[in-house]
Order: sequence, then structure tokens, then C-alpha cells
Amino acid sequence: MITTKNSLVAKIHGARGLSSSQRRIADCVLGRMGEAAFWGVEEMAERSQSSVATVVRFAQKLGYSGFMELRQALVAQAKKRSYGGERLLQAPEEAAATLLEVARRDVQNIEQMVHGVNEQLMQDVVGSLRGARHRVVIGRGVSQLMASQLAYLLTQAGLPTVEGSPADFAAQASNLGPGDLLVAFSFHPYSTETLDAAGYARKRGLRILAFTDKLGAPITRLADTTLPVAGENLLYSHSMAAFSVLAHGIATALAVSDRDQAIKRVREADRVARPQFVKDE
Repeated sequence: MITTKNSLVAKIHGARGLSSSQRRIADCVLGRMGEAAFWGVEEMAERSQSSVATVVRFAQKLGYSGFMELRQALVAQAKKRSYGGERLLQAPEEAAATLLEVARRDVQNIEQMVHGVNEQLMQDVVGSLRGARHRVVIGRGVSQLMASQLAYLLTQAGLPTVEGSPADFAAQASNLGPGDLLVAFSFHPYSTETLDAAGYARKRGLRILAFTDKLGAPITRLADTTLPVAGENLLYSHSMAAFSVLAHGIATALAVSDRDQAIKRVREADRVARPQFVKDE
């Protein structure tokens, strides 16, 4: 499925200055894209705990004339995402069929992430990471796994990055100063330690880059830049497939900005690490 930069998903992810009520509408629409195509304006307002007027303003914020035009876009998007059945299927009994269903969902997650990250957002992220004096990544649970992966890839790309310890986020945030960057990962269920550390960093005027699962997540109110990452899966956790693509994309964009140095680093790292590896026969 190919989605253009003018698609509904891209418009929602690219929207700026959404109110808290409008963010709830955005999350509601993104989370139930297929169902939302059949909602009236009153039902969308009720499901997102907002008002009819707010739904109309949300549609106009995305560039539509009103709710009916937004609904037409939802119908078109739902048709593109249709795979001949209900999206939220239970896992098949056969193992191979389950693998296919997991892969299908992750393809959707990756597509949604890709079409929600435009050139300007990507440039903001790359610029923030490259321009930071120090970079500290924090997160708990699946968020910690993502933080570890990004820290590893950024270090590979020539930007040494410190992975914060969940036991002491506040102390690590307090060591950051002007020119430093806190990279906060906050995926449901949201960690209070992560939010507290980000709140402390915000009070000190530090820049915060956030990765999260939806536009209405608590971390978005604290971050300078937010990257929403889709991850719906069969285990009711957050799939890391879309994030892995995003993290590799960020690290690669940073590395190719100075190709010669990147190649030198890879060769030097290989030379130093080679004695630790099993020799090829």
C-alpha cells in the first residue's frame, strides 16, 4: 500500500498546534481507522470525549472543509487498508498463519510510521541529535528496549549516546546542561519515572525528543519534538518493527551526512573487535 504525503494519516501526524481535545480525536481516528469511516460527527465526538464543534475544527485543521470531507477521506483510507476482513483478528491456530498475520500487522505499522514522518520532522530529529553536546536516552519496559537500540545505533553512527538507568532517571537528567538532549521513550503503560525526568528536564530548559505511541500521550506535552510510532500487534504489547525501521533510518541519515568518517569508524571498530570474534574457516 502506497500512501502519499497528502494522505489522511500523513496529515494527522503532520498537524501542528492540536489542542488536547483534538489530540484525542487524532488518536481515536488513528486507532480505529476502519470503524471511524462509519461514524457520524456526533459519534466521533462521543468516542473521543470531545464536542461536535471540536471535531469540525479538527477536520478543518487537517485542511478539509468540514466533517463530511474528513469522513470521505476516512472511507478512502479504510478501503486502502482493507485486507478482506476485520483488521483486529485473533491469532490463527496454525503457527505459519500466525506468522503471516504478525508480519501483515507490522507492515501496516511500518507504513503508518513512514507516512507520518515527513522530511521536516526527520530533519528536526537528525538536527537535534547531531547538534546535542550529550545525548541521554531513557525508558522502561518496551520503551527501555527501544532506548537501548537507538543508543547502540547512534553510537555506531558516530554520536556516543548514554543509556539512562530506570532506577535513577532523575539524577541522570539533573546532570544534563545547556546544549544537551534528553531522548525519552514513553509507550503505554506510561512510566511515571520517565515523565518525572522529562518534566524536570523541561523545567531546566533542556531539549526533549520523545518517541511514543500516540499524539495524546502524556510525554507530548513536555517534548520539543515528538515521533509517534505505530505498534499494534496480537500480544497487546507494542511491536518494535516500525521503531526498528525508524531508528535505523535516523542513524543512517546521521552517518551518511559524513560518509568518509562513517566508513573510517566502521573499519576501526572492526579492527579493534576482530580478535574477539571466531575466525572464519
